[in-house]
Amino acid sequence: MKIKFHKICFVLLAVFISFGTQLLSQVNSPWKWVHPTPQGNTLRYVKTFNATTHYALGYSGTFLKTTNSGTNWFISTNVFGTQENNQIYAYSGWFFDQNVGLAGGETGKLARTTNGGLTWDTITTGETGIIYGMHFLNANTGFFSTSTGGNIRKTTNGGLNWTAISTGASVALYSVFALNPDTIYVSATLGNIRYTTNGGTNWTIVSTGASSTLYDIKFKDAMTGWVCGSSTAIRVTTNGGLNWTQTSTGLPTSTFYNINYASGVTDADYVYVSGNSFYAFRSSNYGTTWDSVSLAGTQTYVSTQYSLDRNGNNMSSVGAFGLINTSTNAGANWTAHNSLGYSGTLNDVWCDNMSGRVIAVGSAAQYPIIVSTNGGSTWNFGVSANVTGTYYGIKMLNSSTGYAVGTTSKLAKTTNGGMNWDTSTVYSTATTMYNLDFANTSTGYISGASGRIFKTTNAGANWELQTTGITNTLYNIDMHDANTGWFVGTTGTIRKTTDGGSTWTAQTPGTTSSLYDVQMFDANTGYLCGLSGTVRKTTNGGTNWDTVAVPFTASLYMLSFSDVNTGFIAGATGLTYRTSNGGSVWQVLNTSGSTTNGIYAKGYDSAFAVASSAGVFKLYNPLTGGITWQNQIPEKFTLEQNYPNPFNPVTTIKFGLPKAAKVTLKVYDILGREVSILFNNTDINAGTIAYDFDGSELASGIYFYSLIVNNNKIDTKKMVMVK
Repeated sequence: MKIKFHKICFVLLAVFISFGTQLLSQVNSPWKWVHPTPQGNTLRYVKTFNATTHYALGYSGTFLKTTNSGTNWFISTNVFGTQENNQIYAYSGWFFDQNVGLAGGETGKLARTTNGGLTWDTITTGETGIIYGMHFLNANTGFFSTSTGGNIRKTTNGGLNWTAISTGASVALYSVFALNPDTIYVSATLGNIRYTTNGGTNWTIVSTGASSTLYDIKFKDAMTGWVCGSSTAIRVTTNGGLNWTQTSTGLPTSTFYNINYASGVTDADYVYVSGNSFYAFRSSNYGTTWDSVSLAGTQTYVSTQYSLDRNGNNMSSVGAFGLINTSTNAGANWTAHNSLGYSGTLNDVWCDNMSGRVIAVGSAAQYPIIVSTNGGSTWNFGVSANVTGTYYGIKMLNSSTGYAVGTTSKLAKTTNGGMNWDTSTVYSTATTMYNLDFANTSTGYISGASGRIFKTTNAGANWELQTTGITNTLYNIDMHDANTGWFVGTTGTIRKTTDGGSTWTAQTPGTTSSLYDVQMFDANTGYLCGLSGTVRKTTNGGTNWDTVAVPFTASLYMLSFSDVNTGFIAGATGLTYRTSNGGSVWQVLNTSGSTTNGIYAKGYDSAFAVASSAGVFKLYNPLTGGITWQNQIPEKFTLEQNYPNPFNPVTTIKFGLPKAAKVTLKVYDILGREVSILFNNTDINAGTIAYDFDGSELASGIYFYSLIVNNNKIDTKKMVMVK
């Protein structure tokens, strides 16, 4: 029901799609991607080692790898630590071999792996901007560039320590390339590059002749190099960057993000640029002319390609929505490894059972309603080919009959479980309608913009506008029966009717923040949620709404309770909460995807969630554990001894916060090396937090864990891992 951004993709085919079997190992989240698969976070970096082995990095701290040509995928989203209520995107990377590599991301975050991405150690960089670019001369000496401050950083020990080098101006630097330790190039905005020939003591600014942002810079040798960026800003130099010539023969108007120079291959001395949705482009004459390389292969949808790599005849390309395609014959043919069949924002979801029918609604990309009949294993993307516009809410009365509402007063109805939809117009004035509820098979209500509530008493054949007395946007409505119900909306709006909508009485939720959802279990008991972590509960029909404390202040968009005590709340940046005792204790379960707009729970261990960027997630019989927050407020900051101790492989670390604070919780080995980040300067509300730490990737031995609150160390304790 929320309006979120969505990226436009280009459709090649939109019908029933069943993809080849992919064995997915999603290691650190109980939520599993069921669309797209193997995962849907945007990928910004790719490395090809050989015909079977490819690594990628992307949004939400995603690391993705295959060692058998895509038959199996290892997926982790803890490159920069565990996802809680915030997510750190990876924008750059560098792998020295299949074991050792680096990932650069937002807020100056840098992580290093020495075991092929199974675990990552955080490295302090001293930067606060996005690490956009990275380049190494060898296993020791390398550089990265950032979005703020105009600095690059240099390492001489493989990325363990970094020294700042100022380029002389506070500008965003999108890419860095070094010919040697003294000769370094960076690309920036306004079509400019900067270079130094004395290791950064002095810098020269050179205009490439474009006015665009330059996203990448690469050199073949000391003389020949290229830049690429927005508005087809591709330029070539043949004199070490002193002068640049536009080269666009054979190129479409597009933004290009990545340059790859493939030296020493057998077919030609190619340079590639990527960024276009359909093609990469290559030149065999160093940029004078360009030929297209079709990347789509068997891909149903295509979108922006952010990174391309070539190693011999083996190639890979990655992009938005987790797109990843590979080739083993120098790009002549491509295999798609991502099952993207829908490219819009999904707003609401319903399921019959966890292995049966699932229906999700969202923006029209290509069509606004998608259906699975086998618990998300395969999807039918063409069931709503006759339906136009964006849809925000769905209400199924049973496994066959249901309704969906959306923009321009449009209503869609199905009587065969979502396989066909008939559309009608609810109101003559175009109105965005956000959600609906039915008290019985005949009587239903719709909530929408401009304070409008619509009512039907004949199963949707006709709708009447009701008088609410307000013009606020009304995001959700919940009817206990044909007479009694509630709606919620902007500026803390909540109203109740006891006469079938003829009159609506204002209630006081104790907040002026937007309220996005309300769910009542009977005439007395229910919950609502909204902006900035707002959760309220009533036990007297809304006469009073009591605050329900939650761990974080992230906005919450939808509730789904299977009974009065057991349920989920979904919200921003992939956040979901789960409770089994009416909100006294919450478990944090981040999907590691984008903003979670809708959720539908069948029970404590069974739910589907949908998100922006086409994400559908499934939680089904997950392992217990993770992060649990309880509204028990201690008198002071405390860190308890883990239990059990010794442990193998899971132990619980508990700490208490007397007030809201920024929390960091880290694990170190006996040499003081950081081995895991459990919380990373995370805003957490007052309460008692239990973190189930999984040490299965650690060797037996002594470890220490430290709690840091508001940059002050509270305590450090010892624990022992025994395998």
